[in-house]
Amino acid sequence: MGISRKRSTAITLVLAGSAALSGCGEPESQRDVYTKLDDCSKDWGNPTQCEPVRDGKHSSSYFYGPRYYGSSWPSGRPKPSANAIEATRAGPGGATQLARAGSGSGSGATYAHAS
Repeated sequence: MGISRKRSTAITLVLAGSAALSGCGEPESQRDVYTKLDDCSKDWGNPTQCEPVRDGKHSSSYFYGPRYYGSSWPSGRPKPSANAIEATRAGPGGATQLARAGSGSGSGATYAHAS
């Protein structure tokens, strides 16, 4: 009797988890905006993670950090990294784990590959 009860609970949990995930779309990645390459390098640990802004959304002298999935403000706006002037939505993309330079233990961001 106890075994069928466990199986029933497991099936219920799987179905509940599937229902919760089915309503979720692919998360949107974000990018930090920097006025200086040095500031971007401080947050990400390597200047090769940063690239000049070329999309016309910010000054061409500014830099973008890499795409990542990070935290947001209660309003839904993405939170920028420590040295960034702002964070902007970058759209959906695949992701791997990447720790930011200088962040405390347990901190990290999820880096999103451009798609």
